[in-house]
Amino acid sequence: MREALFSASFFILRGRKMKFIHTADLHLDTPFDGIKNDLETPTSLWQTLKNAPYKSFQKIIDQAVNQKIDFMLIAGDVFDSKNQSVKALSFFIEQINRLNDAQIPVLLSFGNHDFQPDQGKHFDFPANVFIFPKEVTTHELTLHDGKRVAVTSFSYPSQAVTTDLVQDFPLKGNADYQIGMVHGEIGKDGKDNYAPFTISEMKSKGYDYWALGHIHKRSELNQVPMIEYPGDIQGRHKNEVGEKGYLLVDDQNGHLNKTFVPTSTIIFSPMTIKVDENMDITMVVNKILITLKDQDFTELHLINLTLESQTGEFSEDVSQRNGHDFLISNLQRELSSQYEILNAWIYEIKLKSNSKKEFSNLDQVFWNQAKVEVFSKENIADLAGKLFVDDFIRNEFNSDESANGLMQKSEELIKSEMKGVDTDHAD
Repeated sequence: MREALFSASFFILRGRKMKFIHTADLHLDTPFDGIKNDLETPTSLWQTLKNAPYKSFQKIIDQAVNQKIDFMLIAGDVFDSKNQSVKALSFFIEQINRLNDAQIPVLLSFGNHDFQPDQGKHFDFPANVFIFPKEVTTHELTLHDGKRVAVTSFSYPSQAVTTDLVQDFPLKGNADYQIGMVHGEIGKDGKDNYAPFTISEMKSKGYDYWALGHIHKRSELNQVPMIEYPGDIQGRHKNEVGEKGYLLVDDQNGHLNKTFVPTSTIIFSPMTIKVDENMDITMVVNKILITLKDQDFTELHLINLTLESQTGEFSEDVSQRNGHDFLISNLQRELSSQYEILNAWIYEIKLKSNSKKEFSNLDQVFWNQAKVEVFSKENIADLAGKLFVDDFIRNEFNSDESANGLMQKSEELIKSEMKGVDTDHAD
C-alpha cells in the first residue's frame, strides 16, 4: 500500500529531463585495511577515516536532493558486512528518508558483502525504497513527463553467486528506458563467485544502460549501450587510488550521458620523492614535508611514499632496517601536528634504488629463468591459500603489477644479502 501511495505521488511535474544517480559499493563500516590504528596515527585522523564513507554518501544525498534527480540506483554492497552496525544502518535509513521526503525513489540490490538471506525483509526502509529479491526482477517507474523506466536486477542471498543471471534478464520491453543493474564481474574460468556475465550478452538484451557494482575502480566496459562501474564512493586502501564518487546520468535528445562526480573526503595516493645518498634522515624528512606543502592538497590524502635514490644508493641510516623504521616514525611525529594543514598523512614508505649492481652473469641467467616461473599469479595464489578469501588480499596480490612488485622486492633482498660478496670468486 505504501509503495502504491508513493508511486502515485511521483507524478508531480518537475519540468525537466530524466536524471538519475548510479552509485555502488558504499561499504559503510569499512575496516580500512593497511592503515594502522596505533600510537603514531592521531586519533582525529583515524576518526576522520572511519567517517569518510558516511561523509561521501551524505554528499551524494545532498546533491541528489538539490538536483531533484528522478531516481537513485545502488548496485550492491551498501554495507561492508551482512551484519550491520547500529551506526551504519541508522545512518543509511536517515539518508534515504531524506530522499523519501524529496519523493526520489531508490532501487537497491544487495551484493556479496551485504548479502541478505531474507532479502532484507527485516529492514524498516521507507516507502521510496525498492529492494530487488534474489530472483531476477523488473521494477518499473513512471517519470514526471510520463516516460516509463524499467530496471531489472537481483540481490545476493549468499556471499557467492556463481551462475550467470544476466541470461535470465528479459529483452527490452516497451519501456522508454530499460536499465540492467548487476553487482558482479566479467566471468573468469574457475573463479566465478560474483555473478559472472559477458559484455556480449548484456548488449544482446537491447537495454539503454547497465549499472554495475562490485569492482571498485571506475570504468566503462562499453559505450553503446553504456556499461558502467562507478567505483566505490570512498577508497579503502592503497590499491583504490584517486577520487571516488558516483555517476550522474541524464538524457540529451534521447541519448544517455554520464558525468563522474567526486564525493570522497579522503584520497589514497601514491607519491615518489627523489633523494640522494648524502641525505640523512633529518634531511629526508624535511624534503618530504616541503614537498607535501607544495602540493597544496584541498582534500585529505593518505600517501604511500616511495623514496627513489637519484644516485643509486641511500645513506646508511636511511637504508638500514632500524633506520627505515626511525624514518617513518620521525616523519609521522612531525605530521601529527601538521597533517590537517597539509591535508596529507604518510602511512607507508618504500625505498627504491636505481643501483646498477647486478648478479654475476651466471646468476643473472638463472634468475631470469626462475623469476618468470616462480612469480606467476598462480604460484602467488597457491602460496596465499585461504588468505585469498579476503577481498583486500586477493585484490592486492592477484595482478601482474603485484607479481612484478614481489619479483623486484625479492631481487633487491637477494642483492642486499650479496652486498660485499665477491661473486666472481664464489665457490
